Amino acid sequence: MAKKKLRKLSRKANTLYKLIFFLAIFSSFSCSGPVSIQPQVNSLAIAGKNRFAIKVLEENKDVYGKKNRLLYLMDYGFILHISGEYKKSIEAFEEAKRLYSELYTKSISNYASTWIVNDNNSFYRGEDFERVMINIFQAVNFLMLGDLEEALVEARNVDNELKLINDKYPTEKKNVYSEDAFARFFMGIVYESSENAADFNNAYVSYKKALSIYENNYSPNYGVSAPHVLKDNWAGLAEMFDKGNAAFFEDKRRKGEVYLIDYYGLSPVKHEKFIPVPDLQGRIFKFAFPSYDKRTNEESVRILSALSEDSREFSATAEIGEDISAIAVKNLENRKARFVAKSVFRSAAKFAAEYSIDKQISAEYGDNAADLSKYLANLYNLSSEQADLRSWQTLPAQIRIARLILEPGKYKIYFGGEFLGTAELSSGDKKFFVLRTVR
Repeated sequence: MAKKKLRKLSRKANTLYKLIFFLAIFSSFSCSGPVSIQPQVNSLAIAGKNRFAIKVLEENKDVYGKKNRLLYLMDYGFILHISGEYKKSIEAFEEAKRLYSELYTKSISNYASTWIVNDNNSFYRGEDFERVMINIFQAVNFLMLGDLEEALVEARNVDNELKLINDKYPTEKKNVYSEDAFARFFMGIVYESSENAADFNNAYVSYKKALSIYENNYSPNYGVSAPHVLKDNWAGLAEMFDKGNAAFFEDKRRKGEVYLIDYYGLSPVKHEKFIPVPDLQGRIFKFAFPSYDKRTNEESVRILSALSEDSREFSATAEIGEDISAIAVKNLENRKARFVAKSVFRSAAKFAAEYSIDKQISAEYGDNAADLSKYLANLYNLSSEQADLRSWQTLPAQIRIARLILEPGKYKIYFGGEFLGTAELSSGDKKFFVLRTVR
């Protein structure tokens, strides 16, 4: 009889061991899809091999998986964007926006499962700042295609997105990232590109909001001050609206402008931090949460310059408008308590279930069998509790901006000594150049 019970226990233990092994393997690879593709895509894009980066993404769409569809669309849309494939980038980002809205309003049933298994079990919903980045990139896409009306639509949508972001958090639990200074600043530029007088007022309001956010939020939290371009743009409109000095603004409108948008550096990468916690009965639990590692980016000063047909040179220094790395790090740290709370809840639920099973096994098969059960449970606890390391890794570390105000005419445009192209300016024209750099 004892041998029969021993064989039965052995079969059960073997089955349980296989199950634990499978769960450990599954947990290890549950989010490896995008994490395994993104570094390759980034390396190709940084090397200027955007066509190859696009090909890798298109050939590995299924590797991202259904739950990472939003992440795929954001990676794909951005690589298309910096490749100059603006129409295709618009399509990808529009799908990303639709999916983002669906996930935002989706049933909480899937979200509830993250409290039981781990965060990797959920659909990737994107960080708050990532959603606003989509609007910024879309606005640039439309500007590069000469479609000012659609760029203005993106400008107006920023207000809605920021309102949704703020509304989803209780007052006492709002994230540090509740406003976006650069989005307000850039949308002011878009408004000011319009010939509509009402949009000049919208630009003025956007610039004023941006200045306030840089001063009260970005400077203390991220160490980023308002760029001089923003201050100059606001001052020009303030002369017209506040002081009634239309001549000051009209003099600027008589000239043309060249803007440079530099997507600089590499955004941070998430890694797992964890705390193993043993209990008095021989079990080990693991509290896991994500943390960002900033990647090293060379702090170089780069100059936007224009050479006129009569060999006169004009220059301006690129300034940081958006420090995506700083926002990502601060925003994640701000939510650390929430990650830890979920991890503690999951561990407590596992403890309750495992304690009940241990008592049953000990009563039926003895203490040795219960010890084996604890050993297998520890394997499961350590392997199943994983931090969610997914992020939009193809983002730059910073968005830098430079602007030249030039007399009408034809110019050769350079950035950091690299020839970007020519710009033929008429009165009131705004020309945009987009670049992806690392150093």
